Amino acid sequence: MKRTFILSIAAVMTAAVFTSCGHSRVWATKERRESAPPSPPARTASYYNAAPLIVSPTPGFTMNRHPNGQYFHKSPQGIMYWKGYDNRFYLDRNYVNRTQYSKWEYNEWKRYSRQSNSRYR
Repeated sequence: MKRTFILSIAAVMTAAVFTSCGHSRVWATKERRESAPPSPPARTASYYNAAPLIVSPTPGFTMNRHPNGQYFHKSPQGIMYWKGYDNRFYLDRNYVNRTQYSKWEYNEWKRYSRQSNSRYR
């Protein structure tokens, strides 16, 4: 009876030693791809419209009136401009991130469009 008890304890201890000796870290390897994943399309110069931020009326300039009472101009590319107090037309805020401009143009647009009635833009 004592031998059975000792043998069962020895078997349990041996199993515990063998299971605890191995490392617990799991190593996995991923399949290598032959080619890199496709990259998103780059924003090139053709991505942006070459539209100015501020437009002055010239001959042939069309101006329309919005139902809210403000005047606007829609360019042939479909870009909206709103009339400011200085009789210049400022690019709608929704189109600013779609155009190219210099820092000076942006600062002027930001300064004067803020002075204009901007609650409808």
